[in-house]
Amino acid sequence: MTEHRHTNSSTGGTSPQLSQHKHEPSHRYSTGKECNASGSVTTPPRPSGIHQILCIPTGKIYIGSAVDLRARWGTHRWSLRRGTHHNFHLQHAWDKHGETNFEFSVLELVGTSDLLRTEQAWIDRTGCAARESGFNISNVAGSPGGIHAQEWKGFINPGGNEATIINLQKFCREHGLDFPSMHRLAMGKSKLKSYKGWTHRNSVRQREYIKTYDGFITPGGRPAGSITNLAAFCREHELDKTHMVAVAHGRICSHRGWTYATGKRKLAPRTYTGFINPGGQRMLITNLQAFCREHGLDIVHIHEIKSGQRKSHKGWTWREG
Repeated sequence: MTEHRHTNSSTGGTSPQLSQHKHEPSHRYSTGKECNASGSVTTPPRPSGIHQILCIPTGKIYIGSAVDLRARWGTHRWSLRRGTHHNFHLQHAWDKHGETNFEFSVLELVGTSDLLRTEQAWIDRTGCAARESGFNISNVAGSPGGIHAQEWKGFINPGGNEATIINLQKFCREHGLDFPSMHRLAMGKSKLKSYKGWTHRNSVRQREYIKTYDGFITPGGRPAGSITNLAAFCREHELDKTHMVAVAHGRICSHRGWTYATGKRKLAPRTYTGFINPGGQRMLITNLQAFCREHGLDIVHIHEIKSGQRKSHKGWTWREG
């Protein structure tokens, strides 16, 4: 992302005038070290003011305000590079066109008390909240996101309880959820039944039921009782859902100590009576794998001795009793 500035000398919030940043940027900065036209190192300013992010190929812009312009620029760039920017329209354009096709500019320096009023003036003047010309989600300065700041009803959390969410975009950021995925659920446009255990009344692919598991045994040996929504249960208890399902279906014996009442049982360790140690003594060995680990033996070679593929291994032989 390149960066340039068009600042208003006033810090009192004068009426904005459209910058000529699209055609005649006064300063450009690289994404690493920033240098001015003379080649000396410079950085975005620290003061408060109004900033803009321009997508060069489309001409679309994002308008915002910041108490610390330099820190805000860094935050924008950091989250866009990570793919976690709160403005999904801007993030999508960044992912599509690439960092080098974006410019950051400072439109006006104003005092903190005039930030919102001046930002609103720039939003109104540029029309950056219109989809055809900008990335701003809201046409109101300081809003976390227009329709996304409204009250959202109909969500069902991973525990199966209905939830009302105020400001869906902020809620998603705070709870590590993907806003577009949650928004698609609410709008009935999701191709998935749920997202991280969340569903919505409007989802066209709501689950008709959520399976209940009645046979899980805790690591302490006690019945866990009925578990509805295994995915949510696994998240809460830091378990792997795939492994827990495998335990319930008898494909594996246990997962982190959890077993299932009708699941697969571990076989009793086999006892071998034909192994002869290097001293010529017959040994009774139970749990051959553990024995090999304890005595520095290769389990594959030991099995080859028993099957007759190898005569001996480290002095050990096999003789049928």
